[in-house]
Amino acid sequence: MVVSMKLMRLFFLFLVVIMFNGVMCPVFAQQTLTVGIVQKTIHTGITQDEVVMSLGSPNIVTQDANGKETWIYDKMSSSITDLNKNESAMENDILIRNSWHSLATLLTLGLINRGVKPEMKEVSQLVSSQNTLTIIIKFDKNNCVESYSYHSSKF
Repeated sequence: MVVSMKLMRLFFLFLVVIMFNGVMCPVFAQQTLTVGIVQKTIHTGITQDEVVMSLGSPNIVTQDANGKETWIYDKMSSSITDLNKNESAMENDILIRNSWHSLATLLTLGLINRGVKPEMKEVSQLVSSQNTLTIIIKFDKNNCVESYSYHSSKF
């Protein structure tokens, strides 16, 4: 009987850990924060708990003299795309292949092995971009959304 109680406790602890890691409880699962999610889920009158369920934890929390909170979400993402392949360079290890292209360029210029001029067959054109999303949510004295704003940029 003592062994089965220990097993039950371990099993319960295992379930709790899994739930809070987002495996069984999709509410806590990590998701990409987008303008669409903000527009779909955030509106005046919802509670702080509902905001956390939708967007996760804020990066910055401030409080004014009246005790009203302001939450700031500041997210940034980067991507590298190969224009020749029209796909993400990170996903397809283009960066590793570019190292070989750089070596081939050095060989072609004669900087490593003079006299040998191999042909370069494929040159990747990599383009990097960055996306930012800043969300500012102000709460009233009842901890419900009073106002919110967001700004998204891509460069």
